[in-house]
Amino acid sequence: MQVPEATEAFLEFQQNLNYARQLVEGGRRLTQLKVGAFDVDDLYRAAWVQAVAALDHWVTGEIVARAVVLAQPGMTRPPKFSKLTIGIDLFDSVQHHQQPLTEAIRPHLEQFFGFMTFQNPEKIKEGLGYVSTVNLWPRVAKILNDQPDAEPITADVVRTRLREIAYRRNAIAHTADRDPETRSGRAAITADSADDVIDWLERIAAGILRALGPATSAPDYSQPPEDADDLGDVPVTTRTVLVRGRSLWDENSLLESINDYCTPEVADTLLAVYRHAETHPAFTGYYFGEGAHPSATAWFHMGNDEAAVWSIYTGADKSTLSINFQWMRDRGASPDRLERLAADLAVLPGWTGLPATLKEADYAKRPSLVQAALTAPSSKNIILDALGRFLIPNTVP
Repeated sequence: MQVPEATEAFLEFQQNLNYARQLVEGGRRLTQLKVGAFDVDDLYRAAWVQAVAALDHWVTGEIVARAVVLAQPGMTRPPKFSKLTIGIDLFDSVQHHQQPLTEAIRPHLEQFFGFMTFQNPEKIKEGLGYVSTVNLWPRVAKILNDQPDAEPITADVVRTRLREIAYRRNAIAHTADRDPETRSGRAAITADSADDVIDWLERIAAGILRALGPATSAPDYSQPPEDADDLGDVPVTTRTVLVRGRSLWDENSLLESINDYCTPEVADTLLAVYRHAETHPAFTGYYFGEGAHPSATAWFHMGNDEAAVWSIYTGADKSTLSINFQWMRDRGASPDRLERLAADLAVLPGWTGLPATLKEADYAKRPSLVQAALTAPSSKNIILDALGRFLIPNTVP
């Protein structure tokens, strides 16, 4: 499987797997030479252990690298990330001695995650949960199934195979791979079986990497898309709090801006969309922006991951609602699912050509509703019905 944006940790993982492959190849050659001074099969066992260790080491490195990025100010973090603890010495170094955050926190993260083991699928998902909200194994299974000529695979099959590989690794490392039911007293192993494990672990890791997405892709949820045009001056609200020169908005400032600066028709549509979110079972939370204008982005669970589905941006001259197709695509929403959402929204004023435009752009857009669409009496029901259909799980493969 191709990995378009292999991380540094993943490249090291592949190098470590190549060491394991060399052990297997060495065993094959010694078998051809009929070496009898030792059990050549032990080279295959060593390769098996090496491959599992490579996976364990890669997961640790991937978590640390992503956690360092997420520690930066302004990043949107998974809920579990916020449960990480730091010592007072680290806080003091950054706060009072101006030590760069990345320099100070990396050793702490390496120590924290270095004491964990990432061989069992449950432990892998638990560890990656600190840096991602993706529903890991269903997403990995989907990625594997989307490969050319792929044999159908399910999340439980992926987990079961990983457990079996880890169990065999433990048998080799801790009980010398003993099997009292065999004549030799050791479980059988072959070069081909070791090679299969190495290849399969590489394939699974590549699927995990694609499921996680780029480590540094942190969309700016505070900024409206380019096609939203000029929103005008910053609304004057009584709820603005200045933080390091930036506006930190909250629900009150957003609602004040909508009520004070939008026409009644536009306010009715925006407030209907806003209030609908928290009543939906897939809703996971709002993000209130830190840009120049008050904004809110609604996050929903889509089955395999959470995504920022829509955003409201307000200004003194106009306000808008953006449907975040790009962010949903980047979080695993299928083209079929996005295509249906676009078709449902295409009846809105100004969006007749939306399905074709989005498909041509591979859904890498965040289209914003024109004022005519926000003003039309039927718009709010069209939008809510479209979002409701989109957020129903398992309606589109």
